[in-house]
Amino acid sequence: QQRSPHALSMRRGPGLAGLKQGHARQNAIGAFGNQLGAAEASDAKQQLESLRAKLTEFAQKHRTRINSDAEFRKAFCEMCLATGVDPLASSRGLWDELLGVGQFYDDLAVQILTVCLQTRDLNGGLLDLAECVQLLRGARKGVHITTEDIQVAVNSLSALGRGVVIRDCGGRRLVCSVPDELSADTAQVLEVAAGSGGRVCASGLTKRFGWSSERASAAVGYFIREGLCWVDEQDLEAPQVCWFPSIALSARSDDVGL
Repeated sequence: QQRSPHALSMRRGPGLAGLKQGHARQNAIGAFGNQLGAAEASDAKQQLESLRAKLTEFAQKHRTRINSDAEFRKAFCEMCLATGVDPLASSRGLWDELLGVGQFYDDLAVQILTVCLQTRDLNGGLLDLAECVQLLRGARKGVHITTEDIQVAVNSLSALGRGVVIRDCGGRRLVCSVPDELSADTAQVLEVAAGSGGRVCASGLTKRFGWSSERASAAVGYFIREGLCWVDEQDLEAPQVCWFPSIALSARSDDVGL
């Protein structure tokens, strides 16, 4: 059965006129999308400018309290983050100029480095975080410094490379300003010292970890060579005992409730 010419023509494509109409429709949709995107970008810009103005007004009004009150400072930073603004992401940028929070942590980071240098002859670069807080509070009268503040300030120093880090050891937190990365063995020695009031000896490591006497002595010897601990050769239990002074002092303060 032959199909009519009319039926064949119905199955053909849209033709030149139809293609032109399709292109025109697509162009119109694209133009509308661009207009919508521009309107949304403009609206977002206006919202950001409004947010910036309100944050600036709030920060200027409460700047003194932001820098002196730890809880208020923490709440302010959380408020900024909830609105999509990180006041610490660019400490020397526009937000620092407006809010002043980044400068607070920059200054604190410098003071942490200063404290680490001033106490290195005593602790070898291993400063208990609790002692660090007390030293900084003494240096910044009227400003309540918290461990969270120190953590934020130390994190800001990471851009300078390996310098100062905070390590969790045996239930204590240490501000470490030693130049070398600790090995697995020396890290375990520090864990033991932090959990035993700052005291560690090679024979104790042998009993605890099943190390050979050579391995235990090598791990302890690292801290002795680097001047990170004090050596006690008059202990009644071992011929040589190492003491980490900052850990020992902080542990003693904890015991007496200071």
